[in-house]
Amino acid sequence: MKCKTNENTNRSTRTLLALIAVGFTLLVIPTVSVLLDPQYRMMIYMTRIAVGSRFYKIFTRENVGTLLQVYVFNVTNAEAFLSGEDHKLRLEEVGPFTYQEYQKNNKFEVDEEAGVMRYIPHTRTEFRREQSFDDPERVNITVPNAAMLAVSSMLSSYPFWTKTGFTVLADRLQSKPIIDINVHSLLWGYEEPLIALSNTLMPGWITFSKMGILDRLYDQSSVPMMEVSTAPQDKFKVKKIDGSPGLNVWGYDNPSKRTRCNTLVDTYEGYAYAPRLTRDDSIRLYRSSFCRMLDLSYIGTTATEITSEAYVYQISNKSYSIDPSTECLCGKINECIDGISNISPCLYGLTIALSNGHFLYANPKVYERIEGIRPDEKEHGSEFIIEPKVGAVLSGRFTIQLNVVVKDVNYYYRVRPFSEMVVPLAYFKIVQPQLAEEDKNDIKMSNYLLPYVIHGVEVLLLITGLTILVYALRQMYLQWHCSAYHENNEKHNDKLQGSREAKL
Repeated sequence: MKCKTNENTNRSTRTLLALIAVGFTLLVIPTVSVLLDPQYRMMIYMTRIAVGSRFYKIFTRENVGTLLQVYVFNVTNAEAFLSGEDHKLRLEEVGPFTYQEYQKNNKFEVDEEAGVMRYIPHTRTEFRREQSFDDPERVNITVPNAAMLAVSSMLSSYPFWTKTGFTVLADRLQSKPIIDINVHSLLWGYEEPLIALSNTLMPGWITFSKMGILDRLYDQSSVPMMEVSTAPQDKFKVKKIDGSPGLNVWGYDNPSKRTRCNTLVDTYEGYAYAPRLTRDDSIRLYRSSFCRMLDLSYIGTTATEITSEAYVYQISNKSYSIDPSTECLCGKINECIDGISNISPCLYGLTIALSNGHFLYANPKVYERIEGIRPDEKEHGSEFIIEPKVGAVLSGRFTIQLNVVVKDVNYYYRVRPFSEMVVPLAYFKIVQPQLAEEDKNDIKMSNYLLPYVIHGVEVLLLITGLTILVYALRQMYLQWHCSAYHENNEKHNDKLQGSREAKL
């Protein structure tokens, strides 16, 4: 190797030191990349909720919501049951009658400083004839009169004179415990004299004049203001409802009664969940029409067309059970019935309750006096498939059944056959909408393409950095070796020169 002059050596050393710095930097970058997880940070940026962002625009426009398939229960032995000839109420399922939800967030605002967004969710529906059994206005059915049964049940604990006055009034108004009606009227409102009179005489108690199943569930007059997190670590978690971090209707406003049951911990509306979900994370579902939270249970993983691993959840089997997690729903005198969930505080005290479709997972004693109830996990169960990295809902379905809890109503001969029964009215299959193609493509990119690109760049930087570092260190070694060789030669020549001079 030909050694360089001192001037060239100094210049070469500076160049090699610069190369070593570059090589070391290129080694550090992929290491830092692994620690910082750029894939996650890119997805957080893409899904940020800030003024002008893509998701901000989504939340401020009307969007397609869930698909609602309604199944009503038709009574086939009305006369025999009311006369006492039949001990059991016979029902047959009629449906589906399908409605498409559309959702818009009124008064939407983003508070970037607080890390939340606030809005009042507004929902409207459109009937889908092509996905339905028939036009609901053309289908006539025989059903329990929910208004009469609920009011009769609610008054069961009142004094004798109150109950007597009610029976006289109900007879005079000719209210019937079982009525013939078309499906549209059952869902969106029918004239019930007891409700109309209550609305007139007690407007502060009953604020509506007609009784309709969907009309009550989609009541837009009392929709609460939602406050939902926009922070990356807990995005889409519900923080407050009407300014409260809990459900006051179930006792949160009393500090001594605050529990997980009535506190908005781990609660979502269900359209999306926090990123970086793990199998151990707790998830609860809330909608104002539920009047409560529903716990989801993790049951496994599955592969889909847009991700190799998605988490599968279902509504917990204990959601309607008597359990410490549902204790706040039982009221002051422990009125819980295993298998159903009372929501009367949200419906003016009317004894209405929720359950799974066909009382799935409930104690069979709940429906021992009813024929036609056939719980089936495939038909009446639930499934939520969630992409855990960004918290996107890939698909979701579950059922909710609306029932009237009839207490001891033996005081009134017309409703006596229903005494101590839980009477099903209808159940709903709720199917969450498919992701938009743009969202699917984003998730595909983040799960399949983006990791390869990022890892490819990391490997390229690593190899490049190692190559530069090895080359620079080798050149430094050779330069050092050359300098040492040159120095030794000079010392050797100096010794020879000194020896010659000594001989002379």
